[in-house]
Amino acid sequence: MTWVVRCCAVGAWAAMAVALVRAFGLGSGAVQPQTGLLLLGWVGLGLLWLRLVALWTRAALRAVARARSGRVLLSKQPPRREPEPRVPESFHSPAWVYVRYAAVWVLVPLAAAVPASLRGMDGGESVRQLKQAGAVTVTATVVDASGVEEIEDEGEVTGYHADLVLAIPGGPQVAAYGVTHDEPRPDGRVRALWAPSAPQLGAVVNDTKDLDAFVHTGWTWHVESISMLVILGLFVGLGVVPLSVAAGADGLHDLTWRPLAQSVNTAVLTLLFLWIRPLLTAQGLAADVAAATAVGFGIVLLFLYLGQSLRALSVS
Repeated sequence: MTWVVRCCAVGAWAAMAVALVRAFGLGSGAVQPQTGLLLLGWVGLGLLWLRLVALWTRAALRAVARARSGRVLLSKQPPRREPEPRVPESFHSPAWVYVRYAAVWVLVPLAAAVPASLRGMDGGESVRQLKQAGAVTVTATVVDASGVEEIEDEGEVTGYHADLVLAIPGGPQVAAYGVTHDEPRPDGRVRALWAPSAPQLGAVVNDTKDLDAFVHTGWTWHVESISMLVILGLFVGLGVVPLSVAAGADGLHDLTWRPLAQSVNTAVLTLLFLWIRPLLTAQGLAADVAAATAVGFGIVLLFLYLGQSLRALSVS
C-alpha cells in the first residue's frame, strides 16, 4: 500500500508537470479544445484520488492492526508484530524531502500562470469559431461602415466601434463587427481575421489585439501569464518556501502521509481544475469571467500551499 501511494504521487506530479509545459508551449494559435491538456489533467487528478484512497485504506488497515494488537495483549497471548509506523522511514532523508517539495514550489507559480496564458490565447467566442474553421489574417478593404461609435477614455477618443462590410483579397465580402483605432471609412484598410472555409462566420477586426498571434503557433508568453508567474513566484519564494523550510523535513514528510490533510489538497486541486476547464474546451469563458478565473485560480492555489506549509509547521 505504501508503494501505491508513492507511485500515484509521482505519476500525478509527472502528469501535471507535462501539462504545464504543454500549456506554455502551445502558443496563441492553438485550437480549442485542448484535448491533450484535458487528458493529462484528468490523469493527474485520477492518480491523486487513487493516492488518497490508498492513504485512507492504509490508515484503516493500521487502525485494525492496532485494535487486534490491543486485544492480543488483553488476552495475554504472545504479542504480534507491531503495525508499521504511520510515516514510512524510507525516502525520509531531508535531502529527498526537500527535492520533492522543491518540485512543488516550482510547479505552483507555473500552474498559477496557466489560466492567464489560456485566456490570452482564447480571444472570445468569435475567434474560437474562426480558429476551429482554420482562421487566417488578411488586410481587407472596407466596403461599408455603419453604426460607428466613438470609444472614449477620460474624455479622449481612443477608437471606434462599427459594423463593417469587408472585401477580402481574392475572396468574398464578409461582415464584421470591428474595433479600430481610426474611424473606418469606405476604401479604408483594416487588419482582419477570417476563415476561408467558413465565410458565413464573418470576420474579426480588432486593432487592440494582435490578430496574427491567433494563427501563429509556437512558444508564447503573454504579459498576463508572465505577470502572474512573477507575482506568484515571489509569494512562493518569500512565503511558502521559508515556512516549509522552518517546518523541517520531518514535518513536511509527516504531512504528506496524513489522509485528512491530503483530502483537502486533492479536493481543492480538483475544484481548481474544474474551474479552469472551460478555458481548455471549445466552451470558453466570457472576458470578465476569464479574468476573474485567472486571478482567483492563482490566489486559491497560493493559499492552499501556504496553508499546507503552516500545517506542516504546526505538526513539526
